[in-house]
Formats: sequence, structure tokens, C-alpha cells
Amino acid sequence: MTTGRIYVHPAMARERFRQLAMMRDEEVDLTEASLVIALEEYPGLQIEPYLERIHVWTSTVRERLGSSRDVERIVDEVNRLLFDEEGFHGEADDYYDPRNAFLNDVLDRHAGLPIALSIVYIELSRALGIETSGVALPGHFLVKLSGEWGDLLIDPFDEGRVLAHDECQELIDHVFGGAVRLREHHLRSFGNKEILSRLLSHLKSVYVSRRDPERAAASIDRLLILDDRDPFELHDRARLAMELHQYGVAIDYLERYLKASPAADDNRRVRDEIDYLRSWIGAN
Repeated sequence: MTTGRIYVHPAMARERFRQLAMMRDEEVDLTEASLVIALEEYPGLQIEPYLERIHVWTSTVRERLGSSRDVERIVDEVNRLLFDEEGFHGEADDYYDPRNAFLNDVLDRHAGLPIALSIVYIELSRALGIETSGVALPGHFLVKLSGEWGDLLIDPFDEGRVLAHDECQELIDHVFGGAVRLREHHLRSFGNKEILSRLLSHLKSVYVSRRDPERAAASIDRLLILDDRDPFELHDRARLAMELHQYGVAIDYLERYLKASPAADDNRRVRDEIDYLRSWIGAN
């Protein structure tokens, strides 16, 4: 007997994301949360097989390591499995293809953007008992392994290459042509919710570039679940609501924007805009 695929309504996926966002940062399952983000685009997506895949890879690496806790060997074994055997690689041909950010697509195609590959690397390393976080360089996302040895910076987009500080600067130079200098705050650790926020911000930019305001708005809605007082996202969400002719929704987000940033330079203009939208709604 063939079992039918179970489809998840986007509202249920959104509610699950909300539940995850309410957890303490260290309790958030980064793999599940990333897949829940994809669930709104793929309502037939089955999450458990992907979680099991990560578990199998972890078990394989753990068996190979035995009792070894040597960080260089751990990195070698993780890299061997992900890049040599599974063939994961960076996908640079179409930066604005959303498949390069949706974790299910990345796990199926074994290709993706730096942040998506970093999520896979982070989850596998954490399951091996290593303190692991994300690092958001300007224009590039990395993985940081931390321990008694200090910190190691890993680039999953470049097959798990270990980077020195000067090589991080080279990555930034490749994007900004020498206009941005590496600062200590660029190397700070990103927690789970910050990583999810960065992933959603990328999807937002993808859909804005594709002139898909509904999906861009959905990305911002989830960003606002993570931080409901982010003035930048509240402002952008209002703009998308107007683009979608949802003027009452736009007013709501503009009012929230004013509450979140009462001293913003554009407050007078935003208030005038709210008054205009109310008048338009009243006249129509």
C-alpha cells in the first residue's frame, strides 16, 4: 500500500517556527528550524528523513574518530565525509536561486550558499560534542569551532578550509575590493536565532530581487517573529504591504515602526504617510 504524502498548511509551518523562536537559543534545533522555513515553500516536505540523514552522518564520523578528541582530526573527518564522500560544494552560479538557501534542497543537491552549508557543518560538529557557532563576515558566512585550543574558522563553501585571519581579509576583499577591513566584531559568534535571521534575510533579498513581494513579505514576517521590534524590517514590511495593496496592513507596520524607533529622522514623513493611507481607505 502506498502512503500518501502529508501536506502542511503554511500557517502550521509558521506556528512551528514561532514555537522554535520562543525557545532559548541553545535549545533551538538549527536543522529543524531551517527545514521549517523551507516548509512554507514545500508543504509536502517531510522533515524527519533529513534529521535522520544528519544523525547517520554524525554516527559515521563518531565511529571513525573512536575516542579521539583531536580537533584537527575531527575537522579532517567531517570534511572527508561532507566534501570527499558526499560531494557537498559551494554553489556560486546563481546566488539568487532560493534552492541554494533552502536546507532540504541543499541536502538533496549537496550544494548551496555559505550560510546553508555552514548550517550543515555546524549541526554535524555540534552533534560530535564540539562548541560550534556561525561567523558572519561581511559578504561571507563561516563556521567557528571553539575549545581549549582556541578558535578555528572553517569555510564550508571552500570544502572545509581552515582560515587564518589574513585569509578572512582576502575573502572580504574579494567581495568589497579592499574597501572593508576585518574587525574583531566581524568574528563574533552567531547563535542559532541569529543564523536563522541571516538565512531569512538572504531569502528576503532573493525574493525582492525576483519581484516576488508575497514571498519577500513572508520572509520578513518570520524575521519579525525572531525580533518583533526591528525597525528596518518593520519599515520594509510596510513597503511590501503597500506594494501588495494591503494598505491597512501597511498602516499597522508603519505604526509599529514609529513605536520601535521614536527618534528616527523620517518619523514626520511616516506619520504623514499614515494619515494619507487612512484618508485613502476612508474614501474608497
